[in-house]
Amino acid sequence: MRRARGLAALLLLPLALGGCTTFSSSLETAPPAASDHGADHGPHPDGPHLLAEGRAFDPARDDVDPETDCDGRGGRETLTTFDRSAWPGLDVTAGDARLTCGNASGAGWRHIADGHTDDFGELADLVDADWEDVAWFAIDRALEQPTRVEEYRDDIVNYDVLVEYVDGGAVERSWMVTVGVGLGSGQIITSFPDEQH
Repeated sequence: MRRARGLAALLLLPLALGGCTTFSSSLETAPPAASDHGADHGPHPDGPHLLAEGRAFDPARDDVDPETDCDGRGGRETLTTFDRSAWPGLDVTAGDARLTCGNASGAGWRHIADGHTDDFGELADLVDADWEDVAWFAIDRALEQPTRVEEYRDDIVNYDVLVEYVDGGAVERSWMVTVGVGLGSGQIITSFPDEQH
């Protein structure tokens, strides 16, 4: 993840897709790079924790404060830039995914904060964390190490990552976290978790 100039410490999230519900049209499930897909990226905590594609959420390392960084900034201003993986099955090349401050009714961080605080809060409560930290972690993992990528429209793809709640060494619950990205603009449109059953 690369930070936009002038930002201090790690930051967060995306633009609004129609209704911010689970959507899929052309599903692609092959991993982008088999050698790294699901690789273990460090030790996992002994207690209850969230895990996404081989990396455990760490409340200290993954601590962010995007609300402060968007204070007084316009909706089109870049909050941060994430690295975005290629997905050859859909002819999607690697690049950047730009998270703007956005607006509540449309897209960007303010949209996510307005519409999906409770959604990410459900995951955060399980590990006694802030919803922003969990959202930022999930967005970063979805873009860098997606579980799958699917086409939403010709100009929008959804990067999805499976986030699991692990307790006592067993997966107790799981969510697919979607991050919608505009291919032409490189902007993150939205992000939200959908519990898997």
